[in-house]
Amino acid sequence: MPAVESEVIPYEPAALRGQRLLVLAPHPDDEVIGCGGLIAQHLNERRSVRVIVATNGAQAGDAAKREEESRRGLDLLGAADLRFLRFPDRGLLGAIDALMDVLRNELAEFRPDLIAVPSPIEIHPDHLALALAFCTLVQRDEALFAELAVAQVAFYEVSQPLRPNTIVDITNVADAKYAAIAAHESQTEKRDYAAFARGLNAYRAMTLPAEARAAEAYFVIELPKLRTMAVSEIQQLTGHARTITVERETLPISVIVRTKDRPALLGDAIASIRGNDHPAEIVVVNDGGVRPEIGGVKLVEHETPRGRSAAMNAGVEAASGKFIAFLDDDDLYYPEHLAMLASAAAKSPHAAWYTDAVSAFLTPSLETKQRLRLFSNDFDRDLLLVDNYIPLPTLLVPRETYLAVGGFDTTFDLFEDWDFLIRVAQRGDFAHLPRVTCEIRHIEGGATITQTNPEGSSAFRAAKLQVWKKHAALVDNDVFANAIERQKQRINTVFAESVEAKGRAHQCETELDGAHREIGRISDLLHEREKRAAEVDTMEHIIWQLEDDRALKIVEIAKLKEEVAGHQKSSAKTAEAIAEQATTNNALYKEIQRLQHLVDEIMQSRTWKLHSMMEKMRGRG
Repeated sequence: MPAVESEVIPYEPAALRGQRLLVLAPHPDDEVIGCGGLIAQHLNERRSVRVIVATNGAQAGDAAKREEESRRGLDLLGAADLRFLRFPDRGLLGAIDALMDVLRNELAEFRPDLIAVPSPIEIHPDHLALALAFCTLVQRDEALFAELAVAQVAFYEVSQPLRPNTIVDITNVADAKYAAIAAHESQTEKRDYAAFARGLNAYRAMTLPAEARAAEAYFVIELPKLRTMAVSEIQQLTGHARTITVERETLPISVIVRTKDRPALLGDAIASIRGNDHPAEIVVVNDGGVRPEIGGVKLVEHETPRGRSAAMNAGVEAASGKFIAFLDDDDLYYPEHLAMLASAAAKSPHAAWYTDAVSAFLTPSLETKQRLRLFSNDFDRDLLLVDNYIPLPTLLVPRETYLAVGGFDTTFDLFEDWDFLIRVAQRGDFAHLPRVTCEIRHIEGGATITQTNPEGSSAFRAAKLQVWKKHAALVDNDVFANAIERQKQRINTVFAESVEAKGRAHQCETELDGAHREIGRISDLLHEREKRAAEVDTMEHIIWQLEDDRALKIVEIAKLKEEVAGHQKSSAKTAEAIAEQATTNNALYKEIQRLQHLVDEIMQSRTWKLHSMMEKMRGRG
């Protein structure tokens, strides 16, 4: 089915955060080139950050100088806890076991909830080795898995771009990142790694909103899912790169596939064998079914069904490889399965070698409902006598060993593989390779022999008793006691870890409740603050209005002052005129007084009196 565009590349930035970030870097400088932005953001937010540099980087410069450059670079981003493992540069592939021991201690001590790891498609052998060591450690160590069950794993890119499902906008810390890269002077004088990082970060921001100018790309997966996935599946999800190999002698392996009337499932099984990194002869035994139409295999036909054991024996007889592997038609190999077994067989002589399988529970339409890691036990001969813990598809055995023990017992049609393993185990130890490399599929409604005879059924119990009776000479009281004691120890360990995990879960729930309450309190404070802010906004608005009114009043007062000044000038002039008029009036009044006085004098004179008499006499008085 074609992928939806938005599922292939993120179009929105993600806030990738952990309370405790652990960065695993192959060399000094990979930590800032690959995820310097993520580190800076965590440090800016006062989150705990630990950086572990795996190699000394001595092939590209002085080891001590490179360590000092890493310290200076990280100091520019903030106060991170920096640790150096000092494995030889380009030597991690040969030191994976020692590397896993150190990583296990670091992971258990720091207990991160976000782990940044180089992607498993990196081409540089140290980058790839660090990714493989981490994935193997997670799948191998159940106790560590319990410690880190809530963690997320973020695979990052350095020298090989990956297909991301998470893009982090680092625009706000990009300059700090490039300054941290520039602090690695012994490296940047050879190549401009800061420029390379700028280009990649700019490209990664292409699908984000325009304001994002720099971004880092990651493939993020929950750690429990990683525990049930083959590395090849992660490589496929992250954008499988072409495998880089060296010339080597190929171990001759034949894979025996039993089938009957399940052509579609058979086709998937054959495709999974051919998809392996190691070539193999494929022998298909058709046990009485319709002839399968499939080419490029060695086909063994049984006209009538002879049973599972006889079918397997016929396949091994027809095989030409010196080593035999097994696959039923409803199960699958992952691409690294045969190569891993072949590599182990070439290095260490054992009676057999086996990996881990994941149990996939499928619907009739082959949709996966659940994936469980049910098979992951180290070799225990006593336990194998009591119960089978090694699925046949995980196994590789020398052909001569298969034939020497007599192959599969045809009196068994259930637990024939368990009986065979018990007999092989008497010839020597098995080597356990604790990596998920194949898939045991349980299809709902299927008619496999284990589904038609489930655990607890009478047929299941009878078949188990048949195995014990056959090997009664080996299954004594000590065997049962040893097996029970070891299983009891394991159960007790798992129970103790479960109790501790439940205690931590309860503590987390308590802390979460407290956090919710604190969030509620902070929310109330924020609400109150918003309310106060609204009141402040209102007061500011009122103040602004008052300021506007005040400005208007000042203008009016200025105008009034001008008018008053004008009136004052006019009043002064009027006062002057009044004063002048008063002076004039005083002068007139004095003149009137003088004239009045003069009149009074005239009227009192004798002359005036004679004149008055004369006028009266003339009739004019």
